[in-house]
Amino acid sequence: MTIARNTLYEDMAHQSIEEAPHYVTAITDMADHKEVISSEDIYTTNGIKLITKNTTIGGSQREGLIRHKLCKPIDQSLIVQNGVTVDSLAREVTRLIKENPNLQYLAAFNGDLRALPQELVLLVLSPHIAFKLTVAKEQHPHLYQHLLLVTLIAHYLAVRKKLSGTDMENLLCAALFHDLGELHINPALLNSTNHLSETERCHIYAHPIASYLIVREVAGIDPAVSTAILQHHERQDGSGYPYGLHGDQIGTIARIVSVADVCASIFARFGSNLRLATLMRLNVKKYDPELLSFVHEGFGRMTNCTVAANNTELPRLEAVSQLFETWSEFRAVLGLLATDSSSLAGELEFMFDRMANLRSMLFQFGFDPGSLELLVEIAMADPQIANELTAVLDELDWQFIDLEREICRRREIIRVVLNEGENHHLDSWTKELLAYLATR
Repeated sequence: MTIARNTLYEDMAHQSIEEAPHYVTAITDMADHKEVISSEDIYTTNGIKLITKNTTIGGSQREGLIRHKLCKPIDQSLIVQNGVTVDSLAREVTRLIKENPNLQYLAAFNGDLRALPQELVLLVLSPHIAFKLTVAKEQHPHLYQHLLLVTLIAHYLAVRKKLSGTDMENLLCAALFHDLGELHINPALLNSTNHLSETERCHIYAHPIASYLIVREVAGIDPAVSTAILQHHERQDGSGYPYGLHGDQIGTIARIVSVADVCASIFARFGSNLRLATLMRLNVKKYDPELLSFVHEGFGRMTNCTVAANNTELPRLEAVSQLFETWSEFRAVLGLLATDSSSLAGELEFMFDRMANLRSMLFQFGFDPGSLELLVEIAMADPQIANELTAVLDELDWQFIDLEREICRRREIIRVVLNEGENHHLDSWTKELLAYLATR
């Protein structure tokens, strides 16, 4: 990542916290159905008393809170009735485990279904963080459930990794707080199924920094927690964000949270461990291999959902085949560039590795561009193969989405070092990729 791009992410993160229009809106919306009271006088940076102590907050204060810059973060001056506590977190996690057989199995794998709830009760939850978790629970329930699910999976991985004491406490805090920065992002960006502009994506890439800044300022939280939160979207192969860290530059707690984060996302989307198996096959370079093996052991024995293959998979396979064909043409235009030591090779390496990994996975599955009809026929006759084919194609789509975002994020650098013809070929392939993703 360039210094300029890193600075952009940092500036966006600071701005999202300092101005916080979306977060203030969530707070005042919450106040319409849950009592929120000012615990002190609230002042603007130029000395104007905006809200008096013990004032009940509501929609009427929204415009003033958004328009003025405050002396301190708004949630440090507010109290919410019946907010999130460590006891309520423990009860919610217990409920999730009891209601979901797969999660129950995962918790039982560690030997005690009560272990995580018992450890959550021992955490010290600052009023500042408890308030943010309450906003997440009340106004962004999908985010709140994600935080709990990541914590549950991270705890399983941490037990397998033999973390204990302070490391375990820091891991649970990092998992619980890792996406609090999303509260300060426009919800439309987080929930959008449309193609985001580069500027809109930068807000997404900045959210680990925003989460880091939030947690870093809370007294009593180990710096290891905020560091892990900052790194939870970094990847072993350097393809992550916001700083593109590699290998040992990423701490153990961050590695655990990153694997738990992606597992929770897949599990919430599909409810099937089959997608997790495909994830491991596709991402051996992106995640800690030991943690991936723990995922396999913990999720691998769960009962899979049944997916039926059908003839609609054929045009999907044909479109994928066309993408790989035009990718090969782009590689041919570049010649031996991917193997040299130039800065360009470094910028393009993530694309070469990702596409090679995807191609290898497809061919291991039995993908043959000349026999796609036969592959579909076999899948339709065998439910197990049908399950895996659907899982492979679903994961492939997700990987293509991630790849397109990475290309867009690095495009300004790549554009400078590619010549006109090479840029034309890359633009054409990217447009073809976007057209494919638009049909998904």
